[in-house]
Amino acid sequence: MDRRDDPYTPGSGRPPGYLAGRDADLEEFQVLIHRVSREVGDRSIIYSGLRGVGKTVLLIEFDTLARETGWASTDVHEVGSQADFRTTFSETALDLLLSMSRRERMKERARKALGVLKAFSAEAPGGFKARIDVEVESGTADTGDPEGDLTALLVEIGEVARTGATGALFLLDEMQNLNISTLGAICMAFHRVSQKNLPVALVGTGLPQLPRLLREAKPYAERLFQYRDLDRLPDPAARSALITPAERLGVSYVEDAARMIVSECGGYPYFIQEYGRVLWREVESSPITVEDFTSVRDLIISELDRRFFKDRFESASDAEQRYLAVMAELPDAPYRTADIAGAGYRTRGSASEPRDGLLRKDLIWSPRRGLVDFTVPHFAQYIRRNHPPSDFD
Repeated sequence: MDRRDDPYTPGSGRPPGYLAGRDADLEEFQVLIHRVSREVGDRSIIYSGLRGVGKTVLLIEFDTLARETGWASTDVHEVGSQADFRTTFSETALDLLLSMSRRERMKERARKALGVLKAFSAEAPGGFKARIDVEVESGTADTGDPEGDLTALLVEIGEVARTGATGALFLLDEMQNLNISTLGAICMAFHRVSQKNLPVALVGTGLPQLPRLLREAKPYAERLFQYRDLDRLPDPAARSALITPAERLGVSYVEDAARMIVSECGGYPYFIQEYGRVLWREVESSPITVEDFTSVRDLIISELDRRFFKDRFESASDAEQRYLAVMAELPDAPYRTADIAGAGYRTRGSASEPRDGLLRKDLIWSPRRGLVDFTVPHFAQYIRRNHPPSDFD
C-alpha cells in the first residue's frame, strides 16, 4: 500500500477520512441553525469529553455547515491556557464582523459594530493588535465590566446579522481554560442574545469539567445551553471509521482483524486514526489480517506513547508524575483521592499539592468531590508501561 495514499489522519483537530458516529450531532446543529435563523430561538450547545474523542473535528464540521447556510463563522478558536477574555472575543468578533461587512446589505451596520468592537478591545491588556479602520463607538462595551461589555458586543453582532437575514456563529474549543469571570460573562451575554431572539449562536467544547464550571459561573447556565457528552464511538461506528477510508481506496480488513483493532482502540477516534496510519504504512498488501495487526501492534503502541502520551506526562512536575504513577496502579476509575493518598503518601495532605497541580494542568479532572480521573484515555496503561511508582522512590 502506497504511503502517499494513507487516508488516516491522527492529529489534533485533523478531519478524518470518514466522520463516523456523529450524524445525530450534525443534525442537532442544523436544527439549531435553522431555528436561530428564523428567530424561533434555541439554546446554544456545549460539548464536553476526554481528549481524543473528536471535539475539535466536530467544531470544524459545524463551521463548514454554518458557512454553507450563509452564516458568518469565527472558524474554530482554541482558547489558550492563559487566555485573556477581551483578546479572545476581540479576535473572534473581528472575524465575524469583517466577514459580514463584505456583504452589501450589512456593510454600514457592520461598520458601526466594528466601532463597538474597537471600544471593547481597547480594554484588552496591551491593546488588541488588529487595526480596525473605523471610529470608536465610545460609551458602548467599554465600561470595564466583562458581563456588560460582552453583552453589548454580542447584541451589536446579532443586530448586524439580523440586518442581513443571516446568523453569526462562535466556535470555541478548550473552553475549560476560561476563568469563572469570563464564563459568567459568556452566560450573561448569550442569555441576553436569547431574550432578544438575535441570530447568534455558540458551540463550545471542553474537558468533562466544563459543564460544572459554567454552572459555577452562573446557576442559570444549566438551562441556558444544551449540554452534550461526546464519548467514544460505539463499535459499529468505530468499525466504519476504521474500514471505510481504506475501502474507498480498495483496501480491506479481515473481519477478525477489524474486530481486534476496534476493541483495542476502545472506540476513541484518535486511536482509530493512529492504528490505521501505522497499519497502512507497515502492511504490504490487502486484506489486512490478524497476523498483520499482531506483527505491528508493538510499533503502534510505541507511536502512541511518543505522539500522544509522552509530552502530556512530561508536562507534569516530578511530584505530579509520582502522583500519576500511584494513581495508575489503582484498579478502578474514577479513583478515590483517599486511596491515592493511602497508596503512595504518608499523609493525605502531602498528596493535595500534586493533585491540585494536575487539575490545573488538565491532566486529571474531578467527576465529584473526593474522586479524580484521567482526562486522557488509556493514560493509565501508558504510565504503567513506562513509569511505575518505583521510578519515583
